[in-house]
Amino acid sequence: MLRVIGGEFRGRSLLSVPGEATRPPLARVRAAVANILAGYVEAARVLDLFSGTGSYSIELLSRGAAWATCIDLSPGAVEVIRRNIASLGLGGRARIIQGDAIRVVRSLEASEGPYRIVLVAPPYFKGLDQQAMELLGSSRLVDESGIVVLQQHRKEPFEESCGKLRLRKTYLYGETRVSTYLVELQ
Repeated sequence: MLRVIGGEFRGRSLLSVPGEATRPPLARVRAAVANILAGYVEAARVLDLFSGTGSYSIELLSRGAAWATCIDLSPGAVEVIRRNIASLGLGGRARIIQGDAIRVVRSLEASEGPYRIVLVAPPYFKGLDQQAMELLGSSRLVDESGIVVLQQHRKEPFEESCGKLRLRKTYLYGETRVSTYLVELQ
């Protein structure tokens, strides 16, 4: 069962997307990511690409983030995110967008201000990780004092830099690699 690990909604249950197409992050990975992001969370705006169940965004909202934009292509995942957000009364602090994350990011650039936290957790071995990171590396959606978190399978390639983003640190949790990137100011 999927549960919120910390903060205001600690212990509350979250729905999962039925089937094998959506892979929610393991509890220990979500906890580790939340701990990594502890210094960035307070009042942060979060952009969650490939949101799945919305568990990363909900975890950060539970710990003090101000706003989350969740994007997922799957109608089933979007419905689960809506239900999870509603069950916790977070409707006023989140927006859920159904669509291709890469296309949505391009469209958000025209209308959105920067996000302090950007989460990138695409399906493994589809190349979406690299596409998203390249796009974010040249995007104004990443705040200059923000952080990008990339979740991948440990066997997927990753880059030391993507445009203005520079690798800060990499963590391994079983088959999962989590890499953090910071904006390198010119």
